[in-house]
Amino acid sequence: MPNVKSILNHIEKLPLQQKEQILSTLEEILVLGSQVSQVEQEVKEFRFSKGKVCPICGSETISRNSKYNGKQGYICKSCKKSFTDFTNSATYKSKKTLDKWLKYAKCMVNGYSIRKSAKVVEINIATSFFWRHKILDCVSTF
Repeated sequence: MPNVKSILNHIEKLPLQQKEQILSTLEEILVLGSQVSQVEQEVKEFRFSKGKVCPICGSETISRNSKYNGKQGYICKSCKKSFTDFTNSATYKSKKTLDKWLKYAKCMVNGYSIRKSAKVVEINIATSFFWRHKILDCVSTF
């Protein structure tokens, strides 16, 4: 396995364009990685800012239920419905990762078209269209 020094030696020999590409990829990995955990923490804090409450019926009688893909699940003892921290959010039941959603939101802020956003995030154009509407719907409720 190559060590850091050998990797840096290889990078020094690359043309400027490829160096810039490596830099932008590393920035994306480091920045989006930290943003994902920050967003997950903020969603949890917002979800339970008024105490632990079921998003379906509003009951306070909930308990932990399971963990799936690292996300804590809960179950309401009143209505027997299960939910997560992301229930009723734009990313709820999405098969794509949160970092793709953050990348897509960044594309929207930069004013990219639906097609360009789809290409940058590597999703289908139809998915890009639906994501844009989900995000705009969430923003309009605030």
